[in-house]
Amino acid sequence: MRWWQIRKRDAELQRELQLAIELEEEELRENGMSAEEAHYVARREFGNTTLIREQTHEAWGSAFFERLLQDARYALRQLWRSPGFSIVAMLTLALGIGATTAIFTLVYDVMLRPLPFAQPDRLVTMEEKVAEWSNINPTFPVSANHFAFWQQHSSSFDSMSLMQQWAMPLGGSGRPLQIEALMATPGIFSVLQVQPAQGRGFTVEEAQTGQGHVAVLTYALWRKQFDGDPNILGKTILLDGFPYKIIGVMPQSFHMPSVQTLDNLGSSNQHVPIGILLPLVFSKGRLAEVMGDLNYFGLARLKPGVSTAAANDELNALQQRISASLPASEKAALSATITPFQVKLVGDNRKPLMILLAAVAGLLLVGCVNITNLLLSRAISQKRRFAVAAALGASRAEMVRMAIRETAMLTVLGGGLGVLLAAGLVPSMQRYLPPALNFRESLHLDWAGVGCALLLAVLATLAAGATPAFIVSNTAPQEILHSDSRLTSESSRSYGARRILIAVEAGVSVVLVLTTGLLITSVAKLMKVDSGFTTERTMTATVNLPAESYRDDQHRAAFYRELLVRMNGLAGVEHAAFTSVLPLAGGGWGAMARVTGDSRPDPQLPLESVRAVSPQYFPAIGLRTISGTIFGEGHWEKNLALVSEKTAKTLWPGKDPLGRQFNLGDPATEKPFTVVGVVADARTVSLEKPDDMVIYVPYWYRSEPMGGLVVRTHQDPSEMAEVIRQAIWGVDPGVPVPTVRALGGLVADSVANRRFEMDLLLLFAVSALFLAGLGIYGVLTYSVSQRYREMGLRLALGAQRASLYGLVLRDGLVPVAIGAAAGVAVAFAWARMVRGLLFQVSPYDPVLSAGAVGVLLLVGAMACLLPARRAAGVEPMQALRTE
Repeated sequence: MRWWQIRKRDAELQRELQLAIELEEEELRENGMSAEEAHYVARREFGNTTLIREQTHEAWGSAFFERLLQDARYALRQLWRSPGFSIVAMLTLALGIGATTAIFTLVYDVMLRPLPFAQPDRLVTMEEKVAEWSNINPTFPVSANHFAFWQQHSSSFDSMSLMQQWAMPLGGSGRPLQIEALMATPGIFSVLQVQPAQGRGFTVEEAQTGQGHVAVLTYALWRKQFDGDPNILGKTILLDGFPYKIIGVMPQSFHMPSVQTLDNLGSSNQHVPIGILLPLVFSKGRLAEVMGDLNYFGLARLKPGVSTAAANDELNALQQRISASLPASEKAALSATITPFQVKLVGDNRKPLMILLAAVAGLLLVGCVNITNLLLSRAISQKRRFAVAAALGASRAEMVRMAIRETAMLTVLGGGLGVLLAAGLVPSMQRYLPPALNFRESLHLDWAGVGCALLLAVLATLAAGATPAFIVSNTAPQEILHSDSRLTSESSRSYGARRILIAVEAGVSVVLVLTTGLLITSVAKLMKVDSGFTTERTMTATVNLPAESYRDDQHRAAFYRELLVRMNGLAGVEHAAFTSVLPLAGGGWGAMARVTGDSRPDPQLPLESVRAVSPQYFPAIGLRTISGTIFGEGHWEKNLALVSEKTAKTLWPGKDPLGRQFNLGDPATEKPFTVVGVVADARTVSLEKPDDMVIYVPYWYRSEPMGGLVVRTHQDPSEMAEVIRQAIWGVDPGVPVPTVRALGGLVADSVANRRFEMDLLLLFAVSALFLAGLGIYGVLTYSVSQRYREMGLRLALGAQRASLYGLVLRDGLVPVAIGAAAGVAVAFAWARMVRGLLFQVSPYDPVLSAGAVGVLLLVGAMACLLPARRAAGVEPMQALRTE
């Protein structure tokens, strides 16, 4: 029988029982018995109808549901009678469960959830190491020549692929769209074990010079830009100014995370979704370069049963063979490293994510402790009710059922609210995720996290709710009934247990507050650090020139020159400049600087970060010139350069660098550069540390298809966004302008990870303080109510009301102070975990530690004031008469 038919079947059963009794009465009356006597005899002989109904329900299997519905109705009525307690308890549960689930979803999604590819545990990234450059970067992307050697001689991999990611204009004239293109060798499809849903992937033949103009669209780009055209295969699109034939469309489930290469390392745009796949074409000359450019992202699939360590050893053996074959001018100690793909994507974010997970676990602990305290305060006062039930013969199981029905309903309601809160937090959190953590398409609520959080909350609430039933079941009922009165305070054991719980809340809260304070101070110092450049009234724009229209440096430099002339002629523009890489958006390209007369092999030369800039770049961002001058437009085609202080000291220690010369290429084929100025060291790659050695060359020496525009204005910079776009389109309407934003926005992006972590920790710390204050208030309120007569006696015997304030404050703040001290000790113990996330802040900072304790004591004092006021307001005579 279905449980929702219980009421109908019970009504039918009741009518049948009534009919049977009436028939018995009628038969007795026919035998000469009076109506009244027949009524009583029939009922006596028939038996207890209620018992019959209960036995029948047991046989139907509906008794359980009846008791459940009865308990639920009773629990709801009891909770409705105490709305303040019910709301606080439900919100406490909802906050703990919701926050825990949301953060666990984030951590699981980023660190633990397998990537959406077949057997993702076999996907590994490949990188190279150059011992001579280990002080600059521990690892580098892969050389095309070395990759080809690995492919020929390695046996640990099923398949391998090299790739690069570039932004490219899609479309013809008239403001084309900019999309992210992943250029990869044909092995990409076998590495990822995914094939286009329509059409095919590109072949080895199509990855040859002159044969590579084929493209595979992602599902999202096909739907958005081509309206899901079913006849898209075979059509031609303009990409980077060149015609490309569409040969395939990837499945909807395909999502390739953005890849990092040396050029965009540290870029704030490194996780833009990929829209199209193209064959990566290597010229014969590039493949012939024994050392070559270390500039390609390597991805491979291990063979079944091959470990990462074994594959790494094999690549290192191959690297030794390559090192032995290097010419004397390029001699270097090479090695390789293999990293699981997902570990590489998480990168340096693993530790912050674990700290966030620990913080939210602490918040859940505070919530559970707090709800336990609230329930204990409520349940202990109900001992008399359980004692009466025990005296009337109730079993331990029945008393436990009586005790937990309210808490069970509380758990259901609070848990439901928590799940709803998590469901709302997860998509909201997705919108504020920093780019480094947003390498998946979307976050999904993790039900394992929901289950764990619910389980902990359920155990805490049920244990607290069942406590008085266990106390009564182990104590004689008459003992409780005789001793229970308002004269009697709470037992020292139970009160001490709840003070310990308060201390635990306080300790966890101090750890969260102190950690949050350290991160806030760190971010504040990071934002105030002298970066060496200014952001006031400065806008930036990225420019991406189509390769077909701008095939060489000369044509690209001419475009930038005309654009700068237009921009500098606009009203309100103070300085307009070009740079190959915007501040805090990357490090520029790397090159070895060879001072005239230096005969060392190339890898032993200093590796410089080279940036091509226009003359007004330095005043546009306020980058200070220490000595010398800045090259100007009048020096067109001359090889002049400015160097940073660190570069000058490294290349010409103890000497004046002005007028000295160096080479960035082969001295036999390229003209040397002459140093005309020295620029102050700055923090244009990362705010956390000064730039390594930097060389600034004129933009006409090397003009990249993609560069940045910096515009310093006399007016509100936000008004310049459309002006900049129109100026670019005025030179060439076929050039896309993907982003125009304030330079300060780039600075904010560079600390986006830290801000995200800080904001979440701040939320957790405030929540923990709120819950701790609530717990202190609940315990003291109950304590004052239990000691009502004692307070009256104290006042009657001459105690001052101020002394009662002190008594309550002392009772409340002593466990808080003890817990706070323990919390500081715990925070110091895990300082090693936090140290790597801090900037110019010690994890043992005494001021911040004292501040965290002070904040908690202030919250505790505020939570104590209301109970203390109630205690001091007791009327002595009324308290003495109350029993």
